[in-house]
Amino acid sequence: METLLIFAINALLTGGALWVAGRITVTPIAGNAAVLTALGAALAGLVPGFGWALSFVVLCILLKQFTRAEVWPDLVLLVVVSWGVTVLGSLLLGNLIAGIF
Repeated sequence: METLLIFAINALLTGGALWVAGRITVTPIAGNAAVLTALGAALAGLVPGFGWALSFVVLCILLKQFTRAEVWPDLVLLVVVSWGVTVLGSLLLGNLIAGIF
């Protein structure tokens, strides 16, 4: 049950990062589409061995489907910026939690 909860939270946070990145890069993606994309990529990432590669392929395919944007430079920039948003958010959240405790 704990693993399922962590998986769901991860999909929501990654979907939120994709949505924020979509606003920053002017590549619109709906919030529910961003969460579904993150969920699909996370599920594909569970495949042993080559899950990381499959996850990236699923991410690109779902982003292309939901946004109808060009792969280069729009979707590549969207993925890079969402990664940056995730790292920044993790750092801020970590500092916030460290400050509380």
